[in-house]
Amino acid sequence: LCHLSSRRSVNFTVKTDVTFRRLSNAIIKKYIGLVNPLDKAGAYGFQQHGEMIVSRTNGSLSNIIGLPIDETIHALRLFSV
Repeated sequence: LCHLSSRRSVNFTVKTDVTFRRLSNAIIKKYIGLVNPLDKAGAYGFQQHGEMIVSRTNGSLSNIIGLPIDETIHALRLFSV
């Protein structure tokens, strides 16, 4: 995250573990019929029928969806934003 006017930046990473269910061909075909995997990072959308393919998560749910909100807010506050 870069704050141009102060010429400062902060780097951070967020790890979230995602455990997938054991998937049969039938479940995979059903999921692909509901969700277009080609427009998703990792070819799956947790927020769209994720319960079909994901058995559990450990970490930031917003990180799975695309942006780790809590960590991003913390970083923005470092710049008084």
